[in-house]
Amino acid sequence: MKPTRDRIRHCLVTSALVSAGIALWSARRKRAQRATEQLIQVPSERAKQLLDRVAPLLRLPGSPHRAPEVLQDGSGLRCLETDRIYPYLDGILDLLPGQHPKTFAQRSLDTPLTVWAYDRFREALTRAANSPGFPVEVAMIQKTLQAHHGDVVLDLACGQGNFTVEWAKGVGPTGLVVGLDYSWPMLRRAAYHVKRWGLGNVLLIRGDAHHLPFADGSLQKINCSGGFHQFPDLPQALSEISRVSASGAVLTTSTFAQRPDDPRARLKQWMRRRFDLHFVPLVKLGEQLQERGYVDYEWLLPGSGWFGYASARKA
Repeated sequence: MKPTRDRIRHCLVTSALVSAGIALWSARRKRAQRATEQLIQVPSERAKQLLDRVAPLLRLPGSPHRAPEVLQDGSGLRCLETDRIYPYLDGILDLLPGQHPKTFAQRSLDTPLTVWAYDRFREALTRAANSPGFPVEVAMIQKTLQAHHGDVVLDLACGQGNFTVEWAKGVGPTGLVVGLDYSWPMLRRAAYHVKRWGLGNVLLIRGDAHHLPFADGSLQKINCSGGFHQFPDLPQALSEISRVSASGAVLTTSTFAQRPDDPRARLKQWMRRRFDLHFVPLVKLGEQLQERGYVDYEWLLPGSGWFGYASARKA
């Protein structure tokens, strides 16, 4: 009887400890989510200064040839052709008002919970896939991107803003980083990180990579980490990247990818059919960029062969 009672007592204690652990984890998760979802208040003067810096680069949907007007109170931009107002709220400039269709992959990262989980566990998942950790990724990309003090950087598909923050620290107060993403929850997480680091040189934009809101040839440095495999029409996005890139502009990207004769090709094809998750063919990507005027293309598929890195320069 005694061994049985001991086992029961052990099971009860273990159950209590597990329950307490789950409750503690849940409480921490909820606190982190609440912190992310809090509205980010940007002072009017600071908002106007930031919008004044980026407005010359921007072209709104109804006015492809004229820069927008910055509202005097820093609350947004006005299209000079259509008179439409695009609001700047909670640290985010919304150039995609209304609802827009999303792929499965985009929907899966479009809730506060999944955004929090992605931000919290991205590093662990990266290491589990035998891919470079975040500090190594940043160093690898920076070696080519060369984001320095005073530079303007577009962080395309900026997500939760981890790379955005790194580029903003690198370009300093005289530089500017524009983080563009499709997802409100991701941008709110990015705004949280921008505020947490006290960065005043970052403008976050809700926009579409297939229709970039920038003037032709206006950008010199573009990074897109974790975006190419989610774009429904990658060739269109590449054309837009090429359009807004100046001569000599640098493009860096990291994405789920595959190489020629990839040993996981069938599995990756199944994941594309099942989850709409693209594995970008790195050789074909180079050909597509060459067609759009890029040179010096390089690519790398390290570790277990899931996540690749590529770069090119606009001729």
